[in-house]
Amino acid sequence: MAQKYEQFKGQPRLPKSVVPKRYEIKLKPDLASCTFAGTVDISVDVVAETKFIVLNAADLTVSRDGVRFTSGAKLLEVLEVQLFEADQIMVVEFSENLPLGVGVLCIFFEGTLNDKMKGFYRSTYEHNAEKKNMAVTQFEPADARRCFPCWDEPACKATFRITLEVPTELVALSNMPIVEEKRDGIIKTVHYEESPIMSTYLVAVVIGLFNYVEDHTSDGIKVRVYCQVGKENQGKFALDVAVKTLDFYKKYFAEPYSLPKLDMVAIPDFAAGAMENYGLVTYRETALLYDDKHSAASNKQRVATVVAHELAHQWFGNLVTMEWWTHLWLNEGFATWVSYLATDSLFPEWKIWTQFLDEITEGLRLDGLAESHPIEALFLVEINHACEIDEIFDAISYRKGASLIRMLQSYLGPECFQRALASYIKQYSCSNAKTDDLWAVLEEESGEPVNQLMNSWTKQKGYPVVTVKVNDENLEFEQSQFLLSGSHGDGQWIVPMTLCCGSYDVRKNFLLQGTYESLDTKELLLCSHSKGRLADTGTWVKLNVDQTGFYRVKYDDELASRLRYAIETKCLSATDRFGILDDSNALCMACQLPLASLLTFMGAYKEELEYTVLSNLISISNKIARIAADAAPELLDDVKLFFINLFQYPAEKLGWDPKQGESHLDAMLRGEVLTALAQFGHDVTQHEARRRFDAFLNDRHTPLLPPDTRRAAYVAVMQNVSTLNRSGYESLLRIYRETDQSQEKTRILGSLASCPDPAIVLEVLNFLLSSEVRSQDAVYGVHVDIKGRETAWTWLKFSSSEKAKEVEEFFASRSKPSITRTLKQSLERVHINAKWIQSIQTEKHLAEAVQELACRKY
Repeated sequence: MAQKYEQFKGQPRLPKSVVPKRYEIKLKPDLASCTFAGTVDISVDVVAETKFIVLNAADLTVSRDGVRFTSGAKLLEVLEVQLFEADQIMVVEFSENLPLGVGVLCIFFEGTLNDKMKGFYRSTYEHNAEKKNMAVTQFEPADARRCFPCWDEPACKATFRITLEVPTELVALSNMPIVEEKRDGIIKTVHYEESPIMSTYLVAVVIGLFNYVEDHTSDGIKVRVYCQVGKENQGKFALDVAVKTLDFYKKYFAEPYSLPKLDMVAIPDFAAGAMENYGLVTYRETALLYDDKHSAASNKQRVATVVAHELAHQWFGNLVTMEWWTHLWLNEGFATWVSYLATDSLFPEWKIWTQFLDEITEGLRLDGLAESHPIEALFLVEINHACEIDEIFDAISYRKGASLIRMLQSYLGPECFQRALASYIKQYSCSNAKTDDLWAVLEEESGEPVNQLMNSWTKQKGYPVVTVKVNDENLEFEQSQFLLSGSHGDGQWIVPMTLCCGSYDVRKNFLLQGTYESLDTKELLLCSHSKGRLADTGTWVKLNVDQTGFYRVKYDDELASRLRYAIETKCLSATDRFGILDDSNALCMACQLPLASLLTFMGAYKEELEYTVLSNLISISNKIARIAADAAPELLDDVKLFFINLFQYPAEKLGWDPKQGESHLDAMLRGEVLTALAQFGHDVTQHEARRRFDAFLNDRHTPLLPPDTRRAAYVAVMQNVSTLNRSGYESLLRIYRETDQSQEKTRILGSLASCPDPAIVLEVLNFLLSSEVRSQDAVYGVHVDIKGRETAWTWLKFSSSEKAKEVEEFFASRSKPSITRTLKQSLERVHINAKWIQSIQTEKHLAEAVQELACRKY
C-alpha cells in the first residue's frame, strides 16, 4: 500500500478539500441478473489545494478508465483509482493539483442488487404465481455509497438529478416527479426533476410492478400509496392519514411541505419499519397496509403512527438535517414525539398520549444499563467505521429522545414550544443543525435556561431515581443515578419535578438541581383540605405527575401504601397508575423492592380496564413468570394462577366478541388479555380459543375469530401441540402458507413457538430460517414458551439467565462493530436477571405471599 494513501484510511469523516454541489445519476438495473450499471457526474467545489479526491464507495466496481475530472475546458489526468473496502472509500489521484473552484467528477461504476436490504438491493414478490424481483434503495445511515460513489455524510448536502433505464412495464419511482419518459422497445428511460438540496441518505429509487391509490392535500400536493398489484385498497387508510398529517404539519411547523409530490411505497423485504426518503417514503408492508378484514386494531394504529413519524421527517430531518450522526436524536426523537402529536389530532379517541408511556418505558429500560450511551455521544471520536453508526439507531435516540422532548415541552408549555420549533425550522431550512442550535432557539423563545437544563440529559447517559420520604411536615427528595444492576452511578441531573398531593388540583412544580431537596407541605395540605402533619394525614402524594419526566420514583413504605390505596379507590389517572407500576417493577428488578411486595402491589390493579396500564401489567407478568421459572420453579404454578385471577376481571368485561360501538382501545385490549390468559394456561380461555380456531379453519370469514383475537387463539392452539398431536401446528402452517397478508403471517410467526414441546420448538426455529420466512420476519418467531428456552439456546446460543459466559464465548469470534454495544447490553441484561434470580431465591416469606395471592379471587 502506497504511503500516500495511508492518510485517508481509518478516518470517520471525509476530507473537506472537495465539496459536492450537484449529482447527475444514471442507473440501469438488470432485475434478472440482479446487477446494475451507472454513471454519476458530480459537480464539486475544490476549496483547498489537493491532488486527491476522496469520497465513499462500497461494493462497487470502478476502474481508472471509468473516472475523469474536468475543470472548465481542462481535462485532468487520472493517475490512479483505489477502492478501500474496509474503509468504504474511493481515492482518485491526479497528476497535478486540482484547480480551485468548480469542477465535474465523472465516474462509471457497476454493482450487484444485493439481498442484504441495504444499499441498492432486490426484494422478491409474486405476480400471477410467478416470482419476480424489484429494485429498492435503503441508504440510511451510510449505504448510498453501495449504489453510487458519493460524499455519504449528512452535512454534504447537494441537489440530485436522476435518470433510470428500466423495463417498459415496470413502475419507476424516485424522490421527484417525472419530467420526461422515452420508450425504446422493451426499455424506457425515465428522467426526474432535479431535487432540492438534500443529504445522500435521503436519495431513493424503487422499480417494480405496482398499483396505487391517490389523493391531494389542501395545497394540491399529490399523494400516492403504491403497493403490490391487487392490494390497492389496503393503502387507502395510510393515504388518508398521510394527506391529513401533511396538512397538520404545515400548520404546526408554520412551513408547507417542500416537494411537489409525496409517494409512499410498501416493500415486501424491508429491514426497518420505514424510511423517510425525501418525497419517496418506503415502508415494510405491515407498517403501511391496512385491511379491514385481516388487520387488527393494533395494526391500524401502527400504520397511523409510522406514517406520521416518517412524514414528520420531511421537515425534521429532510428540510433541516442533523450535521452528523452524533445528532441522530434530533431526527428520530423529534419524529417519534411529533408523530404522537399528529396521531392524537387525527384519532383523539385512541388516547395515544397515554400509550406514549410505552416509549418512555423502553427508553428507561435501555438507559438503565451501564452499557447505555448518551443521546449525544461524541461519535466524532468514537465512530471509526460506518457500520458503527447502526448502533445508535436504538431506544436512546428514538424513545429517550422523544421522552426528553415531551418533558421539555411540558416544562416550557406547548404554545411556547411550538413557536420555537417553527422558528428553528425557518432558521435552518435547507441546511444542517446541531442540538445546541435547537436549544439556543428554544432558550431565546422561552427565556428559560434550556441549554443548561437539557445538557444534563443529553450529554450524559442514564437518568435519576428520585427517592421521596415523609419527615414530619416535609417531603424529602434525593436523586441518584438508577441502574437496573442495583448499583448507583455518579450522574446528576436538573430534574423538572411535578407533584400532586391528595388531588390533581393541588400541584407543585420545581427544579431539583442538587442531590437533596426538602419541601414544606403545610401549604399543599391546606389546599387539599387536610389537617395536621403530612406524616399523620394519610394523604397520598404522587411525583412525576402524568409521567412527563424521564426519571423513576422510589417512595418510602408509608407513601407507597397510600398510593396503593389510591389506585384501588380509583383516585389516580391512567398515566400515573402506569408510572407507579412501571417504577415498582424496575425497582424490583434492581433488587430494591422484594418480589412479594411487587406482586402485592400488582393486586391493586384487579379492576384495571385502561389499555396501556393493563398492557404493561401483562408485560410485567410475563417477565415475572419467566424469572420465577428459574428462581422458584416450585412457585411457578401459583404465580401463573395469581396472574390468571388478576386478568379475569377485564377478560369477563371484554369477552371474546366485539361489541357494537366499542372503542379502538377495547379491541386492542381484548386480544392482549386473552393471549395472556392462554399463555398462563387458563383452561376456559384455551378451550374457547380452540373452538373458535376450529370454526376459523372451516371458514376464514367467520365472525368468531376476528383479527384482534386471532393471536390469542393461535397461542392457545400451540400451547396444546405436541409431537403426538401436531394438528394445530400443521393447521397454522397451512394458514401461513395460504395467506398473502403480511400482518397475518407475522401474527402466526409470533405464536408458533408458544409450545411447551421442545421438539416442536426446534422445528419452528428451523422453519424461521427457511425460504418461506422473509429474513426481516424471522425475529417474530423467537418468542419461545418458558419450557422451550433451553432448546432455543442450544439452537441459536441465545441468552438466558445462567448463560452469560456461553454468550460471551459464542460471540467472541463473531463480533462486528455494528453489534458491539448491543452485545454488551445483552450480556449486562443476563447478569441483571441472574442477580434478580439470586435475590428472589433468598427472599423470605415469598412462598407464603405467592400462595396467599394465588388463592384470591378478583
